[in-house]
Amino acid sequence: MVLLVITYLLFILILLLMVAFLVLLERKVLGLVQFRKGPNIVGIYGIVQTIVDGVKLILKNLMVLMNGRKFFFLLAPILSFILSLINWFFIPTPFILVNSKFGILITLVISSLLVYSTLWAGWKSNNIYSLI
Repeated sequence: MVLLVITYLLFILILLLMVAFLVLLERKVLGLVQFRKGPNIVGIYGIVQTIVDGVKLILKNLMVLMNGRKFFFLLAPILSFILSLINWFFIPTPFILVNSKFGILITLVISSLLVYSTLWAGWKSNNIYSLI
């Protein structure tokens, strides 16, 4: 049981690191295409830029709407992030994290549930155009 939890946590860590390096690659390509100083010039091989962006995202001030629905305001991004991470467990890979014959079907179901977090994020703002 402990080995299974460690495997899942290791998989999530590798997945998050992969996303960070894909962001770094995207910034390097955009910096080269636009002829500007990108992360390939600023910092140590650009790794500092991705770390600073992650820290900035974590330390941003939380803005809570006065007349909005606070429960959905806090739940929508958390639900979206958790469902996106869970979705990776059911994608068929060479090493099996979850042994299921219906991996692709479960992936489609979880992807369809991600729509609700997007709807809640718009609905919580009490804007008349939120559900268009």
